[in-house]
Amino acid sequence: MCLFCDPATASRLSYRAAGKTVARRLEGPADVILRGGPIVTMDELQPDAEALSIRDGLVQFVGSLDGAMAHKARSTRVIDLGGRTVIPGMVLDNLSKDPLALLDWQDVDLREPVGDLKGHLATTLTPPLFSEPIFVRLSQGKDPHCQSRDILLMVEDLYGPRPIAIETEGVGRGLANRAMHALAGATADAGERCSGAMDLAAVLRPFAMRKHHTVSSHTRMLANSVANARNGGFTTVIDRAIGAYGGRVEIEAVAALLGGRRQVRISAVAHRRLREEWDGRLPAASRAELLSVDTALIEAGQASDEVAKEAQLLDRAGWRLALVANDPGELENIVKTCTALKPRPPHRRHRLEIRFPIDPSVARLVEDLEPDFCIESPAAASPAETHSSLLACDIAQQVFAVTRGAARRFGLEDVAGSISTARNADFTLLERAASGTGAFQPSETWIDGIPV
Repeated sequence: MCLFCDPATASRLSYRAAGKTVARRLEGPADVILRGGPIVTMDELQPDAEALSIRDGLVQFVGSLDGAMAHKARSTRVIDLGGRTVIPGMVLDNLSKDPLALLDWQDVDLREPVGDLKGHLATTLTPPLFSEPIFVRLSQGKDPHCQSRDILLMVEDLYGPRPIAIETEGVGRGLANRAMHALAGATADAGERCSGAMDLAAVLRPFAMRKHHTVSSHTRMLANSVANARNGGFTTVIDRAIGAYGGRVEIEAVAALLGGRRQVRISAVAHRRLREEWDGRLPAASRAELLSVDTALIEAGQASDEVAKEAQLLDRAGWRLALVANDPGELENIVKTCTALKPRPPHRRHRLEIRFPIDPSVARLVEDLEPDFCIESPAAASPAETHSSLLACDIAQQVFAVTRGAARRFGLEDVAGSISTARNADFTLLERAASGTGAFQPSETWIDGIPV
């Protein structure tokens, strides 16, 4: 069992901005006022608004234009939305991670003619120390398969028979020499120095997951996912299993990534591997307002008594739980564990994830849990899936799916999903597509009342 199961351990991470109460933070003139466009709040008491004011990263007022302008002072910045629509910051249900991105890929651009190809490779590639593998991502011109094979053999001639893999840019396919096959535990063609074109990702992914990686490798892997989420209009991202690939190194990478600049909020679920390696305190480089880790992942692959014991201990220590069932046999075990847990407040409920199609007999197992658990199943709409339909469908229905609906599924209604007084000033700004089809597309995201 891990440190987090001890109720005396400060495992629940919660913070207050500069030690101020919410009421104190809202006192005084507004920092920013937004006006000049529709504001869809997702709040039943006030679904639409003309303007809103922001103070100290919180929504100070939302409602009429006159009410918002009453908070204006000489220092207040008034921003005209120009007809853009403001919605609550969208919630993405998963922070994508590809183990292949952990590898130290080197890019070789051959789209322009190169005279001495072997000499070009000698000056372009930096061989790792000792016998570390070499991973090359190739941007190719004509006859890509021939060039990939030639390059692999040239790199082997330059740096010896160390493991070498050549990936054709953007397709996940490529070539590998016999040493790379042996390292990855794959089978190579007898008598051949290198393989033919193959699914390189399938060969390298197990190796990438086994290998120990540095903070910089994990930061590089996560940077693209975070940037894609931000560019897609999402302000809050769920990391369903932080630490699964790198343990403590992975959370240090997330802290380093968010410490440099405000990009997204990450609500993370601690994998068992992380809990075994981590003492519950965020690294010094982290920004506590952007990274929260207060949920523990429990997968039902263990023995039933072990699952129940771990869930009880973590629950008593103050953790929210994300309990995962991958098949009907595991679900029965998880349902028994859930039934024994104490009820939680509506906005801080435990979560049950069912990762297989549900038939009526299975549905009866979980229906009694719905009042006290956030239940997710394949039937639930994914924010990532509804994001594309947001652009072409009725905005009110689709905004609910990626804001308040997503926040409700993950038990984040107290911090995300709607725009109301004293909530974090996290917004997604939408504008009409230039095609005139009536579709909307994200144009800007705001976190803590600041465009990012």
